[in-house]
Amino acid sequence: MLNRRRILSLVAGTGVAGLMRPAWAQSSPPIRVGCLAGESTGAALYAQDEGFFTKRGLNVSISTSVTNAAAAAAMLGGALDVAIADIVVLSTAHDKGIPFVLIAPAELHSSKVPTLAIAVRDPAVKLGKDFNGKTFGCATITGLGYLVTCAWIDNNGGDSKSLKWVEIPFPAGGDALKRGTIDAFVAPDPFISNAVTLGNTLVLLDKKPIAPAILQGAWYSTKDWVTKNPAAAKAFSDAIREANVWGNANPQGTAEILSKYAKVPLPAILAMKMRGQYQERFDLGTMQPLIDGAAKYGLISKPFPAKDLVASL
Repeated sequence: MLNRRRILSLVAGTGVAGLMRPAWAQSSPPIRVGCLAGESTGAALYAQDEGFFTKRGLNVSISTSVTNAAAAAAMLGGALDVAIADIVVLSTAHDKGIPFVLIAPAELHSSKVPTLAIAVRDPAVKLGKDFNGKTFGCATITGLGYLVTCAWIDNNGGDSKSLKWVEIPFPAGGDALKRGTIDAFVAPDPFISNAVTLGNTLVLLDKKPIAPAILQGAWYSTKDWVTKNPAAAKAFSDAIREANVWGNANPQGTAEILSKYAKVPLPAILAMKMRGQYQERFDLGTMQPLIDGAAKYGLISKPFPAKDLVASL
């Protein structure tokens, strides 16, 4: 039996904060989805509001009463069917034999359209070497933010081994910087934008990154659920893909939906510094650098082909 604490530690901190109401009841059994209302998880919200689920005959119930860590544990316990996590966390789960498979891509982080950045307390801290010996905050030290930051610092003249890491929930990072508890914080939006409004400085990971473009996260389920529900899994994947296409073409519309569900004023959504693009189909080339990097930095025991993560639908 898988250890609950280990599962929670693997998937903690992979999402963004916010709340939404559950989907309306329908006659067919629901696909139970665990996600939070934010930019990186937006496709499920868009698919719900724009009817991409219902036009495929899907009854999707979205729950935000649990953290992403608890969502993964609930999925393994049979209480949820689909959730979202970052690719490094999912690679770590795969390495440990946890039976998750990816069914749809989420946001794409790239040098041109970043979705992840560092906020620093001292504006003089800009280059990789400037971070040596600093105390860094991140949501989880087994996730994408940790890996991408270490690689960027090493690739830009610094030494990631000199860093001190503290796990801090995304919403608390800006205040922790302001207090001086940490020197730097890596996170997606809206948390980076919030940190900047508190007087901190933005540092983009755009020079010599781990790769020019990486898939930040993905929607996943268990192998067992996909095997037992292949048609539903395929329809869900197709709906998310349509939502991703729609989201990329409708930044105003996505902002309105995010504002509605996350209870964040629309101007604040539109002012976010890193509103990303969604990957419309899985591209293994945007996943493999993260898997290889996870092995290099000791997060997984050895590299494996990215295709091993993706469900065959």
